Amino acid sequence: MTHALNRRTFLKTASGLVIAPALGLDALSAQAADACPNVVVGTWGGDYLNLLEQNIGKPIIEAAGGKVTYDSADQVARMTKLRAEKASRRGSLDVACLADLDMYDINRSGILEAIDPKLVPNLANTLETLRRPYSIPHIFSAMVIVYNPEKLGTKPDSFMAALDPKLKGKVGFSDILYNFNVVSSSLAAGHKNGDTAGGMQFLRELRKSQQPKVYPSNEAVASALKSGDIWFTCMWKARALQWKKAGVPIDYVVPKEGAVPVTFEAAVPRNSQSKPCGFNYLNAMLDPRAQIGFAETMGYAPTVKNANLPPSLQQSVGFTNAELDRMVKLDYAKFTADKPALLDFWNKEFKVGL
Repeated sequence: MTHALNRRTFLKTASGLVIAPALGLDALSAQAADACPNVVVGTWGGDYLNLLEQNIGKPIIEAAGGKVTYDSADQVARMTKLRAEKASRRGSLDVACLADLDMYDINRSGILEAIDPKLVPNLANTLETLRRPYSIPHIFSAMVIVYNPEKLGTKPDSFMAALDPKLKGKVGFSDILYNFNVVSSSLAAGHKNGDTAGGMQFLRELRKSQQPKVYPSNEAVASALKSGDIWFTCMWKARALQWKKAGVPIDYVVPKEGAVPVTFEAAVPRNSQSKPCGFNYLNAMLDPRAQIGFAETMGYAPTVKNANLPPSLQQSVGFTNAELDRMVKLDYAKFTADKPALLDFWNKEFKVGL
């Protein structure tokens, strides 16, 4: 399911609105960006939508004379809409934002237009390992250990620390991250070759000895850390940064066994009514100005090398060379195929009685 990423590979970089059915991508690339008065972006609501507007919509798209209309919903509703509209020649979205695994799943259904670098010139600045043929990488983070330094004293360097007897009753998990919890546990157990059995066995031992707690959401985990109900969890680094900034008494560390990255991506559906506008918006998402804005506010690392973050911000949201060396990459095909079995284990064995 996973394999280690070499740092050199990770850092290497590659040097009318309604489209008639016969109009190919080469023709689209010749259309000027200012020929896009409107683009419809399917995205999450809340902070993510607000930051899209603050860092992309107003300063880049609207400044060039365009307009952005947002179609906000959770990812399940957005995936349902994309699938329901697949057979229609006139889709309702020009851009779809999804997390990497969901985007992979949608692409398997033949819904997304292939990315042409000519239409998204800023793609040349992205981290090569984060690129997909069907989407652009917007922002990324990775699963880290999040802990209460006052309670633990010693900084943990591995998720194996969750088995420390002094953490009995103080280890917590987010229910919605069940599959990543299993993968992180597999890494701690020494498995990087796609064998999640090691992670499930690790969690069985943890359940037996530590009486861990499971919370319905990431926000509930943050509340438990703040109240002292738990002292230890695994979570996206960007979330941990947000929590720490909000006053939750935590610190974080990339585990020595490696960390699984998460990338939030964007793509253009094949039946977009405004493909030039969709690709123009994807290009704006990779603009260094937009990338810096998300790093400053949400704590996600830029996916482009030319963002040039201030040193203190880079140290906060980014990853060191050693941490990048330990970063792993999911085999999306296998991880997606294993997901039902992981959910079955999580619900019927690990969570029961906790």
